Amino acid sequence: MSAPKKPQKSSVRPYKEWKQGLPKKGPFHGAQFGILSKLHGTWVNWKNGPTGLHTTPMPSPGTSSETVFGVFHFKSQEYREQLTFTQVNAPVRNRGGSNEQFNAAVKYETAIIDNNNDLQHFEDGMYLWMGDNVMPWSEKSPYQNPPNLFKHPSDAESVKEDGGVPVIGPGELGPQFIPPYTISRSGVIPHGTTIHITGNVTESVENEAPPIADLWEPQYLAVSPTMGINPEKDLIQGSRKKPDWTKLPREDQAPDGGPRESGVNSGRAYFEKIFNYDKYGACFPYTVQPNLKLIDANENLEFKNYSLIELDSFHDTGVQGGTINNVMVDRYCKVTRMRFRMWIEEVYDKDLDRVVEQLQYEQIVDFEFMFGSDGGTTKWPHIQVNTLRREKDIPVDLRYPPIKLPTESPDDRNDSPPPMVCPMGHSK
Repeated sequence: MSAPKKPQKSSVRPYKEWKQGLPKKGPFHGAQFGILSKLHGTWVNWKNGPTGLHTTPMPSPGTSSETVFGVFHFKSQEYREQLTFTQVNAPVRNRGGSNEQFNAAVKYETAIIDNNNDLQHFEDGMYLWMGDNVMPWSEKSPYQNPPNLFKHPSDAESVKEDGGVPVIGPGELGPQFIPPYTISRSGVIPHGTTIHITGNVTESVENEAPPIADLWEPQYLAVSPTMGINPEKDLIQGSRKKPDWTKLPREDQAPDGGPRESGVNSGRAYFEKIFNYDKYGACFPYTVQPNLKLIDANENLEFKNYSLIELDSFHDTGVQGGTINNVMVDRYCKVTRMRFRMWIEEVYDKDLDRVVEQLQYEQIVDFEFMFGSDGGTTKWPHIQVNTLRREKDIPVDLRYPPIKLPTESPDDRNDSPPPMVCPMGHSK
């Protein structure tokens, strides 16, 4: 008779126990920023360097949600940007009973101007590092020292103070929370949308350029299937050459080489203006696949490493992010989803003869307005891409003037005492 098997040891072991006061380690006063610690500072475009680019579809004047498909306004521009991240060195405590989570906050503020130095966009918000989502957790993890997550069992004092009897007694502990995502971003867009997107980071990849996308990869195109596009037939596979059908006037367009009478009702007539757009420094192929600008910016660069942050307002299962719109945006140009990828890179710059930090991002926001070619609502991808470097790493003669928003100066702080720096206190 064989000996009985021992119970298998659970891989879900409790976190460290919460104690009053957080570790005062280094300059962060106990806050653990994870990969977000690499963002702190100001990132900008530079002279003779790559520029940003956006593609933006909009309802055409005089149209409404009932207008037949094909009538829309499309705009694309090169732009330059000033993106500033600020670490807040005070961990924010979330109390969950048996679990304690300490978020580390990084504020961001961006300002975007076009080639004429006219303001095109501004936005602010916050990134949160929510803790290492690996279980069993390990003190050797680079994101566990100091830790973000703690267990917090009941004790005699909490039972007495909070009226625990007869529900709970001292020394009890519920299940341990394992965060599904390590990073969240919330942002306020002045058009009237608030976004909340969540996701994770892919750890550093050494000596490789990031594989941003394949040519004409459908999920990264500025035209969606609801507009009637068929990438395999409407684009030249493996080539950036503009397809011959784009040279035809709208009335001569036909889907997939079909009958001529399709004309202005064909899918190609629907989106051909995106292929033929040539204004404000934006043209094919970038108006169709904007992230090709990121790929081109990386040519001839020697990469030391990169880390990738991927965030989304939609997930296949579990807790979702979200997009919330004010009334006009919701009715006429609804924002339904936002996807975001950001690469934090170290590259060797031959001209400077040293390694510098580089930040690249791609942001895809889905608009919905008007009928689609299939009778449903059309999805319109609004895409932004840019390649930035730390301002301090850019030689002075290659720096653009700083971007300043046209804000009112505060008038209620005259002769005030100097500000105090106040670490956040968390009582038991």
